[in-house]
Amino acid sequence: MPYTFLDIGLFPFFAILWPFMFVTVISFAFMSKMKVLGDNEAIHAMIAFFLGLTTLFSSIAVKTINLMAPWFVLLFVFTIFVLMVYMSFGINEKQILDVIYSGGEATTFGWWVLAIVLIIGIGSLSAVISEEKGFTKLGGKEVTITPEGEVAQVETAGFFAILTQPKLLGFVLVMLIGMFTVSKMVQKAES
Repeated sequence: MPYTFLDIGLFPFFAILWPFMFVTVISFAFMSKMKVLGDNEAIHAMIAFFLGLTTLFSSIAVKTINLMAPWFVLLFVFTIFVLMVYMSFGINEKQILDVIYSGGEATTFGWWVLAIVLIIGIGSLSAVISEEKGFTKLGGKEVTITPEGEVAQVETAGFFAILTQPKLLGFVLVMLIGMFTVSKMVQKAES
């Protein structure tokens, strides 16, 4: 079999390295920025390293991070394209940064970013848990006695099965749209 320069056959063996690096870098950046334990960078680095190592012991965490990463890259690339479109119409960087960092638009922008990040995170986690354990296995069996006096076992829905019901997801979507609408209306009324 001929090998090429672009042979990526070794990438699956390094799949465990990406979640370790991701957790280590993100936790170090967060602790350094927020000064969680003061200005001591060595303690921040050591704690971040151990958090990264701890992540490797959970297959669910590793698979979730590996599933989330491409979605965040896609979100980042999409954001860059949107900013390029705005800039091609004459909006400069200062105006974009003003919208992101100040005024009522900043709150709306922050809520949208948080909602998208939560959707990616919860969706990835639920997909991995479904693959690992299956939603029906997370439920239990309830023992009931029928009117005839027989003992019957009824399969109950697990917590995650309830969270993924279409009616509940539709309700959450309508509530999110309502929340954003009311927030925008209040902001316009105040200004």
